[in-house]
Amino acid sequence: MESRVYDDIYAHEDAFWWYRGMRKISKIILDKYVRGVDNNILDAGCGTGGMLDLLGRYGTVTGVDINPKAVLYANLRKKATILEGNLEKLPCKSASYDLVNCNDVLYHSSISDDKAVLREFARVLRRGGLLLLREPAFDWLQSHHDRMVWTKHRYTRKELIKKLEDNGFIVMKASYVNFFLFPVALVIRLLERPFPSCNDHTKSLFNVPYWLDRWLYYVLAAEAGLLPYINLPFGLSIVCLAKKL
Repeated sequence: MESRVYDDIYAHEDAFWWYRGMRKISKIILDKYVRGVDNNILDAGCGTGGMLDLLGRYGTVTGVDINPKAVLYANLRKKATILEGNLEKLPCKSASYDLVNCNDVLYHSSISDDKAVLREFARVLRRGGLLLLREPAFDWLQSHHDRMVWTKHRYTRKELIKKLEDNGFIVMKASYVNFFLFPVALVIRLLERPFPSCNDHTKSLFNVPYWLDRWLYYVLAAEAGLLPYINLPFGLSIVCLAKKL
């Protein structure tokens, strides 16, 4: 993605509603499936490190990212060992992790083969190890923001399940998320399409009044509370919890 996007993400991912809400969703799923607090954990495509603190509650975390600026920002958090590396050839020993977390990475244009990445996750996981994977949903939802972050492909739930099953995993949980806000987001994306993207598009995403930021977070938090019990039928993203065979 564009270099300045990392600056914006690092500046906002601790407090902005979307990041907080998605961490809440991740926590709900991790609490249900992860056992103990002494796990060896890999945050694959860790970006600027917004998930490191949460993942650290379940064990010792290593982060890896291909972008030098992301690695620099993640290191500033001092929450984990951060490596610079390619997810299609991870700089990690085989069968060395109990949990791999990967948020919004496979969709990216820097990934030439998403199946190769999944095979690498299977390689570095111990038998029975877990993969928490989140990716953007529905290719027809591509927007100005997708172009800004170099989106190559948005997935469907069925597609992600098949890729996981074909590359060494059994899927234990797969749900769309950001379900309640989907209709609003759909209308906004359709309305913006005729207009050119502005250079400060990413910055404008974070320009949300405090009251609205709080309300949007509570919507995602309420949705998170449903996930231990049901899979949501559509949404802006997909989250999967899979186990290595």
